[in-house]
Amino acid sequence: MLWQLLGKLFQVVGMIYATRCLGPDNIGVSRTVITLAMTLQLCLAFGLDAVAVRHVAKALAKPGEIASAIFTFRFVLGFLAAVLWVFAVSLSSLEGGERWTWLAGAFFLLVCCMDYSWLFQATEQMPRASRFQLASSIISSAWFVLFFNKGQSVGSDLYVLLAANAIVVIFVWWKVSNEFGFRCFSALRLSNAKKMFLEAWLIWLFNLGYYLLANMAQIMTYFILGKESSGLFGSAQYLVLALQMFLHYFGILMAPRLMAWHKDNVVTFRRRVLLIAGIAIVVGGLVFLILRLVVNWFYPLLFGEAFASASGLLPWLVLGKFFALGTAMFTWGLWAQHRDKLTVLCCLPCCFISGALYFLLLPEFGNLASAWITLGAETALLIASGIAFTYVVNQSDAKSAD
Repeated sequence: MLWQLLGKLFQVVGMIYATRCLGPDNIGVSRTVITLAMTLQLCLAFGLDAVAVRHVAKALAKPGEIASAIFTFRFVLGFLAAVLWVFAVSLSSLEGGERWTWLAGAFFLLVCCMDYSWLFQATEQMPRASRFQLASSIISSAWFVLFFNKGQSVGSDLYVLLAANAIVVIFVWWKVSNEFGFRCFSALRLSNAKKMFLEAWLIWLFNLGYYLLANMAQIMTYFILGKESSGLFGSAQYLVLALQMFLHYFGILMAPRLMAWHKDNVVTFRRRVLLIAGIAIVVGGLVFLILRLVVNWFYPLLFGEAFASASGLLPWLVLGKFFALGTAMFTWGLWAQHRDKLTVLCCLPCCFISGALYFLLLPEFGNLASAWITLGAETALLIASGIAFTYVVNQSDAKSAD
């Protein structure tokens, strides 16, 4: 946990400084490119992470066998997607630094596709993964603080993040391939990836739907309201994403334990999941109230007066992320019981409805509508997944009693 905290601290400090240097317009472009690249990466992940964790945790497969299959599958798809991205940007009317920023997004997409965190999650070595993530945070944040100045050109932050993450990703895959004794790229392993996808496609739909639900506001703001509004929203979204990564780390630590709790005792499993979700909701409410009192003071202090108008977005977005932790507990609980379809049925309606609301509300209410829609979608998903989890566990408990 300490490594995760240190990594996020370095990352937040560096990105706050970079945001101040870039200004609303420039940060709006790079934040949108990063969000879109990560959305596409999730499309190409096909939910294999959760299935891999499930198989390794239950000793159904060795980490090295799955790792080679997933690496090969994602590298091929990521490379093809990057080529198509470059082709699309080449046909666009973008010019100058903004064009180069979007082109760099293709390489950022490929690096994102090579994510390694699932392997450490499956083998319960997340503190080690956090140390690698800390390395990339230190590299990028140090560069921001040492070399960035006010009026920094568009895309500068993306170039630094791309280089730092690429260095760490290459090193990690080289190291773990030696430790587990597998070749990263092996066309012979692609058949294994296909088998996992047949099991994972529902999880993939949920992950994709949830990521869009939680992050499409950044993209919608860029295309509906423009670069400046996107940059203002992106400043608040970045702080929230830092919190989300920390909460997500907690969820990752809990995932293998949820599988074990379900296997041991259904009653204990239900009680612990509901307790964790309840604590997340209560803490989120308290943090929301505190932020409402102090955000107008500290937000301009962090980002500068140019971003002051975005301060009101932060409390709503933060509350949504605490709700998301509760949703994560319910979702992993449903996955532990192999009820993948229920998670999709809970998520996709929330995603589609919120997507339509952006077109209706953003032109009239601006960035604040993005925060409200995001929180509303998170709340609806929390309630739906909580009801589904309770229903499924009660069914399992009734069958056990019979």
